[in-house]
Amino acid sequence: MPLSADQTTAVVGGTLVSPGRSVRGDVLIEAGRIAAVGQVDASGARVVDASGCLVLPGAIDVHTHVFGGIEGDTRSALIGGTTSALAFVDAEPGETPAQAARRTLEDEMPRSLIDLAFHAVIWEPQSYRRGDLRDAAELGVGSVKLWLAYIELGIQADDDVAFAVIQEAAELDMVVLAHCENGRVIDVLTKQLVERGELGLGSLPRSRPIELEAECVHRFLMMAELAGAEPYVVHVTGREPLEEIVAARRRGVPVHGEVCSHHLLFDVADHGGPDGLRYVMTPPLRTADDRAALLAGLRDGGLDTYASDHCHLSMREKLAVADDFTQVGTGLPGIGARLPLGFGLLDPEQLVQVACEAPARIFGLYPRKGVIAEGSDADLVVWDPSAPSTLTLDGIGDGLDWTPYDGMEVPGRIAHVLARGDHVVVDGRWEGDGHEGEYLPSARVSPPSSLRQR
Repeated sequence: MPLSADQTTAVVGGTLVSPGRSVRGDVLIEAGRIAAVGQVDASGARVVDASGCLVLPGAIDVHTHVFGGIEGDTRSALIGGTTSALAFVDAEPGETPAQAARRTLEDEMPRSLIDLAFHAVIWEPQSYRRGDLRDAAELGVGSVKLWLAYIELGIQADDDVAFAVIQEAAELDMVVLAHCENGRVIDVLTKQLVERGELGLGSLPRSRPIELEAECVHRFLMMAELAGAEPYVVHVTGREPLEEIVAARRRGVPVHGEVCSHHLLFDVADHGGPDGLRYVMTPPLRTADDRAALLAGLRDGGLDTYASDHCHLSMREKLAVADDFTQVGTGLPGIGARLPLGFGLLDPEQLVQVACEAPARIFGLYPRKGVIAEGSDADLVVWDPSAPSTLTLDGIGDGLDWTPYDGMEVPGRIAHVLARGDHVVVDGRWEGDGHEGEYLPSARVSPPSSLRQR
């Protein structure tokens, strides 16, 4: 069992990090919530010594696919300083988004070790009917995702359905997310490569060029602008799609852009190397110049959030179809590595902005999450910058048989993690068995009182 939130705890001696400001201070925790910040009375409290360390809000991963491997994935999240996440709720055949959310609440949520909010998905676009999103919003789901690619899987929403979904999302004040690639043209390019017998992994990026991502970002944001919606572009991969986001902002579109760890750390040269199977993802890896553009965008505000796009996908599954780029599973794990890797990419104040506060604000979780403030949940990460460390598969702890981040050095280590006051990582050791996650209804919408946590 983790050291319990029932006991008053004081995190003392650290530097409290927020966007644009780092100050010496202590945090007093009572009943799982932050009771005081600054100079606190720690008498009688269990003390967590953060001397020489940075104290951050628990990180929030806004792009995860954890259902199906939820126990291992959410344990890895906590080990890596992510105390909350938003997860995509894939529907079973014939399910509406609300039905999928109810099933997931019953079947998956009880096994989560972190607090989770849900993204609805439009999984069968031709079955979408107006009112489907309202039903999901009544369960506290504050966002919905469209796939504008994957025609071969039957999940691609063509423009007529996409625009109808965007209109309903705008009426409900739901964030509307989109995977932006021109699926129709990708389908043509893919078929041409297959017809020529070019099935190797090198054909994946050739079938999905960045121009088709940029075109789709432009189209999605135009639809959102017409509908008056709040759009969110997931896993931006390079300069051209980023430029479309910047241009839309200049027109007044309230668009959010997301970048994932792998697109910041790897490029197409990795995809073409001997371990190319480790880097199969969609959209695919781009050039070194695109990597640089993404990092600059994250640092200057062109991109809003830093996510993992974590998938519980084993290497064994990838190897089974390694000879056919159309069949290899596209995705990679990363929920536990994301925050430690972030310290090597950004300064701590920027990292808190894109990994903690902005995610909470965008998706209706602030100020319960994403900030160290009186009344907020006692989700805290103590980062020791004096102890550089190396990421390992065992240390990441998601139960999978591989990670693309094995052996990567990070400029410190996670010393302690508290999740709603439970001390789940103690001096670098996992002590979180018994901690339970909670469902997080979005404050953007009004769920029934029976689903409100507070």
